[in-house]
Amino acid sequence: MTTVPVLVLSGPVGAGKTTIAAEIGDLLRETNVPHAIVDLAVIGLCWPSPADDQWNERLIHRNLAAMWSQFREAGASRLVLCRVLEDRGLLRHIRDAVPGADVTVVHLHVPPDTLHRRLRAREAGRDPGWYLDAAASLSRTMRPGELADHVVDNDVRPVRTSPKTSSPASAGCPVCSSSRPRAGVEGSWPWPRNDSTSPPGRADAGES
Repeated sequence: MTTVPVLVLSGPVGAGKTTIAAEIGDLLRETNVPHAIVDLAVIGLCWPSPADDQWNERLIHRNLAAMWSQFREAGASRLVLCRVLEDRGLLRHIRDAVPGADVTVVHLHVPPDTLHRRLRAREAGRDPGWYLDAAASLSRTMRPGELADHVVDNDVRPVRTSPKTSSPASAGCPVCSSSRPRAGVEGSWPWPRNDSTSPPGRADAGES
């Protein structure tokens, strides 16, 4: 089975997941790396949701499986996903949907006051209350040190910054220069952009 490097960008509402994903897509295009980008929340927008699956996780991953089949046929070899990841056990659904998925999770850390400022700007003209409450709750409850392979500060820096690391795997990455690896995980950016090497497996006992 062919290995598929999958990068999951996680973080609370307003952390910049979609913006960073788009920038990663630009960098991959610049180095001619075939890829696809999916915001999992978007492909789960269907109402009403089942009583036992409020966030449409089952539908999201059925849709992801169908989309990946088409992306793969179109030539994509890597996948960038955006989602709020509160439990690493949810990664098993990605592995089921994307055969050969080798998943790396990057959590985008943003201070609560910055999150609120971004959300108020993003939701200008609308009531931002739900998003503000969700961001505050997730900032309190998410455990990036346990959930992510890398934690990246995404506060006030420009989206694309010059990397400070000499690691070939991280060259040109817009977020790796301040990444903090999860305890026990080596390296600064394990998701290569321009060769066929894939990152080491990240399977934890709690994921299956």
